[in-house]
Amino acid sequence: MPDYNGLTPEESSTLSLKERAYKIIRQNIISCAFPPGFLLNEKDLVEKIGVSRTPIREALNLLAQEQMVTIVPQRGSFVTEITPKTINDVFQVREMLEPLLARLVTPIVEERDLIEFRDRFMTMTSDDYEAAMVADKEFHNYIVKASNNIYLINLIDNLYAQNARIRAVSLRMPQRMAQTQGEHLAIIDAMLLRNEAKAAEAMRRHMVKARLSAFDFSADYRQ
Repeated sequence: MPDYNGLTPEESSTLSLKERAYKIIRQNIISCAFPPGFLLNEKDLVEKIGVSRTPIREALNLLAQEQMVTIVPQRGSFVTEITPKTINDVFQVREMLEPLLARLVTPIVEERDLIEFRDRFMTMTSDDYEAAMVADKEFHNYIVKASNNIYLINLIDNLYAQNARIRAVSLRMPQRMAQTQGEHLAIIDAMLLRNEAKAAEAMRRHMVKARLSAFDFSADYRQ
């Protein structure tokens, strides 16, 4: 059963009904609690989220603008499928931006933060999927925020939302868990050495391998 909660008490009390519906549905899409192709039944959403149909529809329209939801006339709203094009489009941008981000932040990120991330990836076991998901997400978000560039931060926000769906399924592949562990350690080690070029190249390789893994998942998923 999808998690219809996930809001802090402050969010629950301050968000408008549309914002509440939007955030809850979006969180469930990103986590794949609402998997690709899932029918977003308005009646079920009304009952579970506790709002009327109007904010539900407004939220679905916003998510459609973000390519998270596909609205099909006379049929309903569906979680947008993860297609080869989705994967290619997401990683095409990531492969351009994230090596640049790695290069930009390598001279300025805190050593203690990098060591903490390194310890997390080092101690991760091959079946520790949840820990890998959290560490991967937090590490990449840390790099983006460390850039202190509001334009890059805003640009990459929706991209990461789409990528989270890809990550949520592709990281479940056992071989990918071991690969991503080593790839993150290579990035972190280069940053600890303050080697900007090496950090950027390690990030580029990580993006390429993540894209190939996502394509492998997509092929299996669509069979």
